[in-house]
Amino acid sequence: MGLSTRSVELMLVIALLIQFSACADVSSSETQISNSTGSEGQRGEKFLSLFSIVRFPNSLCLASNSYNGTCLTTAECSAKGGTASGTCASGFGVCCVLTIQTCGASTSLNNTYWQNNGFSSAYTTAGQCSLFVSRASSDVDQLRLEFITFILAQPDSATLSTTGQCITDSFTVSGSANIVPAICGSNTNQHMYINIGPGTSTVTLSIITSGTAMSRYWNIRVIQIPENTDYTAPDNCLQWFTEASGRLVSFNYQYATTPIVQHLAYQDYTMCIRTNQGFCGVKYDLCTPTASNPYGLSTVAAGTVATGTLMDSSCVYDWLQIPCVSDQANSVVTSVGATVGCASKLCGITGFTVTADSTTATTSLYSYRRPFEVRFYTDSKEFLVTAADAENWGFCLTYTQQPCLSSATNG
Repeated sequence: MGLSTRSVELMLVIALLIQFSACADVSSSETQISNSTGSEGQRGEKFLSLFSIVRFPNSLCLASNSYNGTCLTTAECSAKGGTASGTCASGFGVCCVLTIQTCGASTSLNNTYWQNNGFSSAYTTAGQCSLFVSRASSDVDQLRLEFITFILAQPDSATLSTTGQCITDSFTVSGSANIVPAICGSNTNQHMYINIGPGTSTVTLSIITSGTAMSRYWNIRVIQIPENTDYTAPDNCLQWFTEASGRLVSFNYQYATTPIVQHLAYQDYTMCIRTNQGFCGVKYDLCTPTASNPYGLSTVAAGTVATGTLMDSSCVYDWLQIPCVSDQANSVVTSVGATVGCASKLCGITGFTVTADSTTATTSLYSYRRPFEVRFYTDSKEFLVTAADAENWGFCLTYTQQPCLSSATNG
């Protein structure tokens, strides 16, 4: 026996309900669908009205303006101050993009874009501009800040006692469960993970500026991350890298030898690399060590210069800390005439150097200690602020995870 028109309509409605009833990443929305049934009996119309609500997840969507948005109903998007940019959920929702350009605003919407007033024009106002971020739902315990555009004043370079400090401008985070260093300068394409403590209701992002001569620009995407997902960063990681290979770069790294002072003072944070299946180590290289990609971490006091790769106790002021890092082939790292099996702290100005057969050369370094982490520490000031003696550029490293079948397994 064939299906009646009413039976076919009912099956289609049920199919739609199944399609959009999945749980949302953070929350979900409801909207009504039309249940026009012609002139059949009132009892059937009442039955079909039970299926008039469609639920769909408030998931990530790609807006027509190429931004990332959240799938909401039109009414919800408007209520949150967002702009509908394209559709989602098979046309039942709109891709809602929230762009905030005012100081002192609040948001609880995933994928909020915080921009300076008048972006993409420059911001020259002195003062404090803040964004207050609260959870989109109770299971959110982390924020990822993506610095799509980030240009503030450079750190101080005029006085030795404050060189490297963010004095003119600074970006700060308060209310986080992890320690977030203040940063300034050029940080486009960098990111941070901000942990939200169980008793915290609001995290405050602030940009503090002084003087009106500097042109600043910022466009920061604020992503809300639920707990215990495969993209949730470990609690101790300010930066979290999930690919098998990538690049680690210090804040305000300029990819050039000028300005002389680039890496910032008062930094102490960890960059973490997720251990992908089948990998047991990491190879670290300088990003093509040339004048376009200098490497320099302060090692000594003003008036003296120490060249070469220093390590461990020689790194007094600033350093990179990689657990048991070494030259894979020779298992030694050279440090001003001494060799060791592996090192933990690295600093200096000429990059990674090792000695093999009495020949010193720049090479790759390896670590086979897990979890894969690189800690960056700087003190309150920088030394050697002349072009001839600069050690303040920071670093750009590439990393490549090494298969477990590798013959070298230090530690």
